[in-house]
Amino acid sequence: MDADLQYWLRIAEPDVTSAEALHRAGQELHACFFLQQAVEKTLKALLVRETHSVPPRIHNLQKLAGLCGLDLTSDQTELLEDLNGLYLESRYPETRDAAELEAAADQAERLIGDAKEFIKWLRLRI
Repeated sequence: MDADLQYWLRIAEPDVTSAEALHRAGQELHACFFLQQAVEKTLKALLVRETHSVPPRIHNLQKLAGLCGLDLTSDQTELLEDLNGLYLESRYPETRDAAELEAAADQAERLIGDAKEFIKWLRLRI
């Protein structure tokens, strides 16, 4: 399972870099999408470590954190809720316009910082 764990960590790293580049380019919704992906993949790495099995094909960050047995702070829970909402809204045209308005530059800036800290926190548990 070490190869599976390393796989998830390896593919999570470029998503953070992409999120930062997209934020600099003013593409806030896309930046938030990649942040969600980075957190999801890091959670899946932790889940591989905890369960020694292939993680489920789900994208809900709170559910993944629960499967990992994490005891989250209220700020961490809020971060996962925010990222989940923007991830889902970015995928469907009928909610995309509303999501783009919500993913303002200041929100993306906050989410990038918070997501990077959360990923560091997760990696300490791997």
